[in-house]
Amino acid sequence: MFAVISDIHGNLEALEAALTDIDRRAVKKIYCLGDIVGYGASPKQCLDLVIERCEFALCGNHDQAVFYEPTNFNVGAERAAYWTRQILEDETSKAKRDRRWEILGKLPIRRVFNGLLMVHASPRRPVNEYLFPEDVYTNPGKILDCFRRLADNEMACLVGHTHVPGVFLDDPCFDPPDELPDAGIYSITADEKAIINVGSIGQPRDRDPRLCYVVVYEKGEAPQGYEPPFVGDDEYCTTLEFVRLEYDIEKAARKIYDTPELDDFLGTRLFEGR
Repeated sequence: MFAVISDIHGNLEALEAALTDIDRRAVKKIYCLGDIVGYGASPKQCLDLVIERCEFALCGNHDQAVFYEPTNFNVGAERAAYWTRQILEDETSKAKRDRRWEILGKLPIRRVFNGLLMVHASPRRPVNEYLFPEDVYTNPGKILDCFRRLADNEMACLVGHTHVPGVFLDDPCFDPPDELPDAGIYSITADEKAIINVGSIGQPRDRDPRLCYVVVYEKGEAPQGYEPPFVGDDEYCTTLEFVRLEYDIEKAARKIYDTPELDDFLGTRLFEGR
């Protein structure tokens, strides 16, 4: 059993709430799919917590933008990237400053773990390709091509980036967590592959302001009260549970409002989940 988080975006209040819940569930390992920084007002604290608590973190497009240069960003996102860079540079402790930059500069773009490919964005373009729910209708070829990028031994791909949680299948179709057959729970079976967006810790965009992350259950484990599909005497389904939690949005937003370099919209949108 392990947790997968993504798109923290400098939102310390949301990250701390997620970590508290992960500890309450006695989940020992956490993996981060990137975008630790960008948008939010607590980039140093979020980086430190990810370094301390996560087994590994991947490179997101905002992490890349802070370390290198923001490209194809809107004005608010670009300003946030430059502000984040300055905040990291202004750290008075050389050891902390060097450690944070070292971590940002060495974030990998993909990991394969127990048959799960993990990237920030998509199997095709791991750092910056958006897979939107509506793509199953407007651009199905993009979705199908992403599925073709999965290796035979990769049963699913876990992504973030759009901040919209749910499950893509290669029909193609997309199901948000509350429309899955078992609401909020999905089991990966041997006869299909899936691309699963784990949602966002720090800036949800599915009109639900609660933070979102995923718990992955393996080797016969399952959420309480859930019976995973039977696949054989010596085989177990990998089951994912989408977790939604409230956190102190007011505090997170107030930090943004109190930072002149950050656009107020970055705080306002937290209340609306968009």
